[in-house]
Amino acid sequence: MSSGDIGSTHVPVLLQEVVQQLRAQQGGMFLDCTFGGGGHTRAILDAHPDSWVVALDRDSRALKRGSAWASEYGERLELVHSPFSRLLEAVQFRGFDGVLADLGMSTDQLKEGRGFSFADAEALDMRMDEGEGVSAKEFLNTASERDLFIALAAGGVGAMARPLAKVLVSKRPFSSARELADVIKGSQLGKRTDSRVHPATVVFQAIRIHVNREQEEIEQLLDSLPQVVKSGGRLAVITFHSLEDKLVTSRLRRWESAGSYPASWRGPREGSKIGRIWPKKPIVPSDEEVYVNPASRSARLRCFEFSD
Repeated sequence: MSSGDIGSTHVPVLLQEVVQQLRAQQGGMFLDCTFGGGGHTRAILDAHPDSWVVALDRDSRALKRGSAWASEYGERLELVHSPFSRLLEAVQFRGFDGVLADLGMSTDQLKEGRGFSFADAEALDMRMDEGEGVSAKEFLNTASERDLFIALAAGGVGAMARPLAKVLVSKRPFSSARELADVIKGSQLGKRTDSRVHPATVVFQAIRIHVNREQEEIEQLLDSLPQVVKSGGRLAVITFHSLEDKLVTSRLRRWESAGSYPASWRGPREGSKIGRIWPKKPIVPSDEEVYVNPASRSARLRCFEFSD
């Protein structure tokens, strides 16, 4: 969906590349695991009059925005409120021709005053589904220093995770994202970070990942997908940071190389090869797309074709 469409300001990345990789021009049944602003869903539906899309999102606000124009497509579009971890419960259909999972945040979420943006002076929430789990505010203000360290380290903060956890405990309670960003900027991490990048970037990412259990959700999504895609069907996954890209790449390689292990291998083995990574290298945004939409610069599109 373009920035001019009703209800959303989000610009979808790698739009035509997704349509092409999923072969949406041929029509079929598609699953969009991350509806967001609805741009990819709309492009898939517009690519062929006989295309159908089941679109999931754990963010009820995203689905509410989508419902404003979903009626244009009638029964060809079904919107479902669900996280990845409940995919098999939420979606009864089996045999999708193509599946998309865009793992990035939408511009809409950054502008809604939910604590995702450094400038937010409102509630420090960061939950994709505001009806479930613990908010970032509650986590930051009540977690032990050890638990904060673990979350920051797992979320990519690196060597500064331990001293930063100590700083956060000493400076709490926090009431807004802006307050948290200011503390991070004034910490040792802030002094060591490249001036072109806000020092709170990776910290906000780590907290958001923890609050939303993002890595666990991605793992559970990948566990479920082979059960819902038909033979010959395709999967397209868009990642935006190294942690989620590593999870996706590792799983796709396991799917492709199952059964090929060295004699000394002692780890778990997949039952059989279930398809191939195609193309072999990730698809990245063109220079033109990055110029028009700078938020696309870190996007990586990885695709998998399930065996016939």
